[in-house]
Amino acid sequence: MTRPLGCSAALLLAAVALASGADDTPVAPAPRPKVAPASPGPGKMPLTGLAPAKPMFDACVYRYGVGTTNPQCQAFVNQALGMYYSYVWIEAARAAETALTHDPECAYAWLVLHRSLEKWGKGSAAPKASGLAGALGGPGFATLPDRLTKSAVDASLEAARKLMPKASDREQLLIRSRLEEKGMWPGVGPDERKKKAAATLDELLTLYDDEEGLFWRAQLADGTNGKAPFFRALLRVNPLHPGANHELVHFFENIKRPALGWPHAEGYVASSPGIPHAFHMQAHLGMRIGKWGVTTDWSRKAVELEVEYHRYQGVTPGEDHQFSHHLETLTRSLVHDGRYAEAADLKAKAEGYKYNYRPEWFRLAVGRKDWGAARAAVDQFRRTDKAGGAYYGAVLSLEKGETEQAGREVDTLRQLQQSKKGDKKLEQRLWEVQGRHLCQKGDGEAGLKLLRKLVDATKNDFGHHAWGNGAVHMEVWGVGALEAGNARDAEEAFQEALAHDAGSARGALGLWALCGRLGRAEEAERYLKVARRVWAKADPADFAALQADMARRAANVPKPTAAAAAGGQ
Repeated sequence: MTRPLGCSAALLLAAVALASGADDTPVAPAPRPKVAPASPGPGKMPLTGLAPAKPMFDACVYRYGVGTTNPQCQAFVNQALGMYYSYVWIEAARAAETALTHDPECAYAWLVLHRSLEKWGKGSAAPKASGLAGALGGPGFATLPDRLTKSAVDASLEAARKLMPKASDREQLLIRSRLEEKGMWPGVGPDERKKKAAATLDELLTLYDDEEGLFWRAQLADGTNGKAPFFRALLRVNPLHPGANHELVHFFENIKRPALGWPHAEGYVASSPGIPHAFHMQAHLGMRIGKWGVTTDWSRKAVELEVEYHRYQGVTPGEDHQFSHHLETLTRSLVHDGRYAEAADLKAKAEGYKYNYRPEWFRLAVGRKDWGAARAAVDQFRRTDKAGGAYYGAVLSLEKGETEQAGREVDTLRQLQQSKKGDKKLEQRLWEVQGRHLCQKGDGEAGLKLLRKLVDATKNDFGHHAWGNGAVHMEVWGVGALEAGNARDAEEAFQEALAHDAGSARGALGLWALCGRLGRAEEAERYLKVARRVWAKADPADFAALQADMARRAANVPKPTAAAAAGGQ
């Protein structure tokens, strides 16, 4: 069995070998006779019920040498692992079973199929035995126990166990560890499965310093930080390991240190240039740390890759559990960046898939001043969520300057909130629209008090800052302050907006409008440049509309006297 090495390690070993003239290559297990590929036929495969995988060998750069003499089996095992590390369970299972059609005696392919079926959740029932021998070949069929009276998940692991004598020492330890974890190895009690499985992997890692089973060892680690050291150690062995980079993106997001995860988001993309989820995952971090330009374009790339993948492998959107989340994330990103035409195009496609992202589509309609579409969205909310309907109705009325109607919506929301006093989200929504309504109708002091209260309650809430929400309440506070004619609060609010989201076009244009009103022309010009940069891909008409809105609201701020303006007050 050959082992893949990182580029630097491979070059180093080659250089040493050339310099010494000695052959220190470890002796590999004796190769088995080559297995003739078995044709899967035109139909579906028996264990996954899927059509055979089509090659996607370049979608992920990951390679892990396994005990097979069949190059197609090896290639599909690599493909399966690349998909597994990206949570594309259906394709991991499909590729693993396809690998077995080329070499039914590849023990590690059976192990990968077992893991993939378990994650996919479609291997709990016992598959039909009819046609199995023809699909997998006689030797492969013979490894399956009880004529498949077991589930495909368990039968696949049992097949790997039976083929252990033909596998390399590394593979035997990897299979044994999984058997111990599942209680399918002799002498392993119910309370010691995890401990025994971890010990076996520790033995593997002690014997082979280039072994990438660190990924599986991480799965058995305990504690909040237990997995991360194994993933980081794995990246020393293979800096482009897709699983390690992917998991570290999640890890640093979960421990609220998103900036530390960004190099791993980039590493994940580099490791899996043809897998949609790699281009999506960076959004988990990018939307928190203000990398809007790259995060939106990469999210778009994720969706483009996914649509092509559906076409190529014959997968429906409903079979792809990641697709809707990827579409929703891209929608949020496009609306945030003022890319309304692109968001509208994506909305039409999402509706064709029967997906519904009503909050994002409402924001899109308001951003474009498409009052009819915004009103239709409010009506949809009202049918299933009275409080949500009142909230969005209030936002719409406030944006249109219909202060009296906004007051009626606020009253409705207040009454509904009385019976749901434990609902923090509803309470915060009430503070938002009530505060803005008070500012708009002339009671700025009371309104701004509520908006400052809202910002204080959420500015350090890591969960609230997810998916681009970091500056939303600061922007609302700033708009309320402009409508109330309060320059001090407006400046603080919009500065906070930019501090929490460097891509806040509303924060930048709010400061442009305020500074212009106060005679601070140079500052105004700087903020206008910021706004143009962060909305560089927005339609110029949409940018101009938002700019005009901010200028109109800033007109409520009293102009300074000539002396104060000259002094920068």
